[in-house]
Amino acid sequence: MSAEVDFVPEVSSLSEVYASSDQSVRYTKLFDQFADYYNGRSPEFISRSPGRVNLIGEHIDYCYFSVLPMAIEQDVVMLVSQNDLGTINLVNSDAKFEPESFVMPGTDNGQDVVSIDRTVTTWANYFKCGLLVAHQYLGNKRRPVGMDVLVDGTVPPAAGLSSSAAFICAAALATLRANGVTKVSKEELARMAIVSERHLGVYSGGMDQSASVFGKRDHALYVQFQPKLKCTPFKFPDTDRPLTFLIANSLVTANKHETAPVNYNLRVVEVSIAAEILAHKYSVVIPQDSGIGTGTLRGFMEAYYKEYEGALLWDGEVAEGRTRLEKMAALVRSVFVQTEGYTAVEAATELGITVDELHERFLSKTPVRFEKLQLYGRALHVYEEALRVLRYLTLLLDPCVDPEGLFHELGELMNQSHESLRGLYNCSCPELDEVCAIARSSGSYGSRVTGAGFGGCSVHLVASDRVQEVKNALIDNYYRVRFPGISDSALEDALVISKPGIGSLVYTGGVPM
Repeated sequence: MSAEVDFVPEVSSLSEVYASSDQSVRYTKLFDQFADYYNGRSPEFISRSPGRVNLIGEHIDYCYFSVLPMAIEQDVVMLVSQNDLGTINLVNSDAKFEPESFVMPGTDNGQDVVSIDRTVTTWANYFKCGLLVAHQYLGNKRRPVGMDVLVDGTVPPAAGLSSSAAFICAAALATLRANGVTKVSKEELARMAIVSERHLGVYSGGMDQSASVFGKRDHALYVQFQPKLKCTPFKFPDTDRPLTFLIANSLVTANKHETAPVNYNLRVVEVSIAAEILAHKYSVVIPQDSGIGTGTLRGFMEAYYKEYEGALLWDGEVAEGRTRLEKMAALVRSVFVQTEGYTAVEAATELGITVDELHERFLSKTPVRFEKLQLYGRALHVYEEALRVLRYLTLLLDPCVDPEGLFHELGELMNQSHESLRGLYNCSCPELDEVCAIARSSGSYGSRVTGAGFGGCSVHLVASDRVQEVKNALIDNYYRVRFPGISDSALEDALVISKPGIGSLVYTGGVPM
């Protein structure tokens, strides 16, 4: 019997969407704004996708290792109505984003309906990403209908909470709905969105999009990418001192698209080169299935165990996964002896190819800049972080662990994750390190950068009865020191209690009463 398809839901009540806040005022204002912008018309529907916070498992999704995120209530919503002009009209509720419009040419030959200029930074490009992948889903057979769109977002941009993924998921869903697709599976929407940011030149994994689409109220997600995409929701254990996740925004902007050549995309290239060197050293062939068309560290692990252990592909079973990942970490330590980095010449030598071939295979796929390729640190982080995810999951599923011991062990794994991201992956920053140190010293069991890093947000595991103590310490010792004069409203936005929220959906309830 085939598995039941999990479709993106359609809801008619805001209470089905938001558990912890009354959004009626926000939605009423948006309906009024839509009417003001579009000659008194009402939207036909609203597409909505949330941001996410990742509890543990950072920078490993594009290597196809599992992660533990959860959707949050902060979201991107798009009020949509069709038009007969073949034009996409985009208006943002935030006046700092200028309205944009573009006409879609006819498409009877399977070509893209719009083009994206990566050299121009514009918020419309994110909508175009969602439009393009949705058009491919529709079969490229006809020009999508025109749309009048009003966008509103509560996910802070460039903060590590996946504002771009939320935006693109909402855009893809809006395009499908406007073009008559009233049922789309969550898996299909997630897969569409996973590849969408590559139109902007960012080769991300699938965590952000999967968490945004599959989010479930009061649940975190265990997201697996191989052998197939699978999102398993689970609750945290009930205890007398409930766990709370506090999100603290460092207020350091971290735009992964603009800094990709030295930050995000460079990490993708480095782990790909590391995987290929390991494959070369151990004479195994690995799938060329990364975002840039090369091998991955997951692919090397599978090929190694098949060749040397006669083992089947890892199916996600935790104990076997821990054994394999520990072995991989040991191989990294033995192979990458130049722990301070490799020049392009040295990396090419390790691969047995020329520097020109290195550029052709790895460095020409996406622009990157570096002095030395940090292959040891990047590969070691990936395998050890994947191992921490499995240890974290094991603790959560063990009913015998006492609550206080559970908090400490979960927190220690989060702290180890942050230290690895800081020291091996070099994607933290002094401000994030300071936030984490202050939080730990004032009651957080575990604190770590969340998201791509290089600024943005951190996530903190705190018992509910100590949340205010941690918040006060961060306000007094970080925010008011680094940002004198910061307003109370800005502080409220910077420090958020994260409650697991529902994922992508379509709202058809009309103006809230």
